[in-house]
Amino acid sequence: MVRFLSLLFFLFWSITGAVAGTPAAVEKGRQLYLSYGCALCHGWDARGDGINAQKFVPPPTDFYDLKTYHHGSDWDSMRRSIEYGIKEDSSIMPAFEHVPPKQVNQIITYLQSLQASASVRHEGQKKK
Repeated sequence: MVRFLSLLFFLFWSITGAVAGTPAAVEKGRQLYLSYGCALCHGWDARGDGINAQKFVPPPTDFYDLKTYHHGSDWDSMRRSIEYGIKEDSSIMPAFEHVPPKQVNQIITYLQSLQASASVRHEGQKKK
């Protein structure tokens, strides 16, 4: 049984390239976010304030603010948004079907780390 679980862990780790949520995985996702041009609309720091952001209504998602996730903030919703784009509600996010699934997962790991950091910051502000 231990061998089987070890094998499963090894396979999962080799598919993802890093354990999701680790600093290395988050950094890899951030690098991919920048290299695929996500920052042009979503901003260098993923706050929805990229150089093209002013052209869109509604504006691009601020990945720190869950209220701006109009198409879902869970893993599957984010994956669909990246892979297929968004062409509703006046949104015109293009599809990134050419991005390999492993890299989509790495980008989502980065974006969800921003959600988590915003949540921690928000909780800290509520306690004051």
